[in-house]
Amino acid sequence: MVVYTSGGSSVHYGFETTFNSPVAVSKTFGLNTSVNSLSVGTNRFDLNQLGQVEPTAFAYGQQSGTIDVGFTWDDVNSHDIFRSIYGSSTASSNVYSYPNGSSVPAEGGTSPAVNNSMTVQVDQQLTGAHTYASQTSNTTATTIRRKLMGCVATGLSISTSIGSTVDGTCSMVFGKEDTTNTTQDSSSSMAFKDQVAITGTPLTFAHGTFKVSNGSSLINLGEIQSANINFNANQNLLYQLGSHHSVDAYRQVFEITGSFQTSFKDLTHLTHLLNQASNEVNSKGISNKSGNTMVDASNVGAELQFTNGSKHIQVELQGVSFGSHDISGLVPVQPVFEELPFKALAARVEAKVA
Repeated sequence: MVVYTSGGSSVHYGFETTFNSPVAVSKTFGLNTSVNSLSVGTNRFDLNQLGQVEPTAFAYGQQSGTIDVGFTWDDVNSHDIFRSIYGSSTASSNVYSYPNGSSVPAEGGTSPAVNNSMTVQVDQQLTGAHTYASQTSNTTATTIRRKLMGCVATGLSISTSIGSTVDGTCSMVFGKEDTTNTTQDSSSSMAFKDQVAITGTPLTFAHGTFKVSNGSSLINLGEIQSANINFNANQNLLYQLGSHHSVDAYRQVFEITGSFQTSFKDLTHLTHLLNQASNEVNSKGISNKSGNTMVDASNVGAELQFTNGSKHIQVELQGVSFGSHDISGLVPVQPVFEELPFKALAARVEAKVA
């Protein structure tokens, strides 16, 4: 009996020029890449008829699938996955901005409303693969190539906590899979695509800072225990008569959510939450009353940044609204922490890669 491991596997992606049309894949998500889940279905229908309890036949509808890829963010390559929800970004002095060319988060903007579909290729190389016909083991290396086309990102996350790396997950749906199984041949188009070792440095919690606006400037928060930001693109596949594969994709409400946990030292964040129900909150959700005057001096309500030398990934959030205020640690001789989940109106991502 042979037990297969992921040691001979790889996953890469590339951005399609035409939806559902495969492209050469050369991009990697990051370090420590893993396929957390991969599922495909054909929407089977059971056909029954009067007079019997067993199905008479099966019929099949649209093909669709989901794939979740986990990875560790690096400081050079990983930012490219933001193209899946913001579109392409042109480098300016080694700085990539998402949306392209933006200098501030675009409140109420339409710039994220793009469908930048991808082809994701998962290769699995199996040595000693079982041959069902003869009930023997095939001693020749076999490659299973799964090419997932029309992949659109439904969610993208960036998160870290004390003692951890900066981890990400890209969740996608796809409408067409082209899969082949062939004996490995280095001269063929099925030549196995090794998992490419990327040149970037892995980011960790030690590279990170989290800032929240006090209405006039961003204040660095100390003793952050964890922080995460989730980009929920809510993309869906579009089908039409005459094809069981998707023909396009469309987007719904773009949501930006997250949370952070920090030591509980004062009432700043709790007061902010309580003031959200009063008129002491400006149009961006920031409670920043100075005397009797509302201050509205900053587009940015929060900032999560990971810096490695001259390189960085920075996420700026506009219109940050806290959903609740939770505390933990009110037990003997334990530190007290506060955790605040939030939602933002808009975001801007900046990646400096050199």
